[in-house]
Amino acid sequence: MVVAKLIWIAWTACALPGAAAAQQNDGVPEQSPRNAILEMFTGGEDAFKKHLTLDAQEKIKDLLKTSAAGTADPVQIVAMVKAAAGDNLETFDAGPILFSYNNAQLHERLEIRIDSEDLRGDQDEIQLSLHEFRSGIEEDVPIGLRLTLDWKVQQNIWRLNAITVSASVAVGDPRAFDKSSWIPPSIAPIVSKTQVAAEPPAAGNEPAKMPAARAVRLMAMAENIYAKKHPETGYTCFISELVGVGRGLDDGEPYTFMDPEFARGVYNGYSFSLSGCAGNPVRSFHVIAEPVSGTGRAYCSDSTRELRGSDDGSGTHCLASGKIVQR
Repeated sequence: MVVAKLIWIAWTACALPGAAAAQQNDGVPEQSPRNAILEMFTGGEDAFKKHLTLDAQEKIKDLLKTSAAGTADPVQIVAMVKAAAGDNLETFDAGPILFSYNNAQLHERLEIRIDSEDLRGDQDEIQLSLHEFRSGIEEDVPIGLRLTLDWKVQQNIWRLNAITVSASVAVGDPRAFDKSSWIPPSIAPIVSKTQVAAEPPAAGNEPAKMPAARAVRLMAMAENIYAKKHPETGYTCFISELVGVGRGLDDGEPYTFMDPEFARGVYNGYSFSLSGCAGNPVRSFHVIAEPVSGTGRAYCSDSTRELRGSDDGSGTHCLASGKIVQR
């Protein structure tokens, strides 16, 4: 999963503006790598493929011929990421920030910044880094992600030639071993929606899945169990910390707090997230379940364990004005 998420982050960065000044040298196109990546991101599938190397374009053609039905190719994955991010994603034509993603609900902001650039004739190397902010203050995170994008000119067009992904892991920090540290909560719903959309339909008979409404209610109950077990820290905003927190009966049915499958943040067609964790110890939280398709009912709850729903599929609207859902 870690490798898959790093690949996802790398593809996202490739779909966002790079940082090189326009050149007038012989053999180098006037369009800069920054312009090229912006075109890749805003110009649709043909524009994206245009700025891949010729060999990569041929490889994608082969993938399309041999991939199973329903399997998304890299170009489609980038389009999914863009669609899932929606209006919260902002791109920049100049300056050190390439793009930012704002999650108003969590008061979080992510930025991909330019650390350095080395332009040499018809080749260019851009180094990028990921930064996380909460309530305007940069977070000290145990996982530091960096990307290096290598560009070269082919047929007078800047083309992406290589991506290098590196991670600095503070192994002395226990948060480094939490899956949620690798993908910030603010973009976890985007990752979930992209992964679900890119996966082909499962074959064979699958066991019955827990309804989203019940899952939200159980997560709220799990939070209360977790807070009682950890009075020094209170509630948690990491779903993985709720896995296996307790066992019991709910409406006469046995349950486990929580099933390991919830740790990835997506279950039974819904994207789950925790937010609103403030204070030390944390004395409040919000749990949200939104349909990954964007169509359907969203559910939410909090420390009161009152279950609410919003028919428009929006977790934000559920928290603000959701109607109580009867068991």
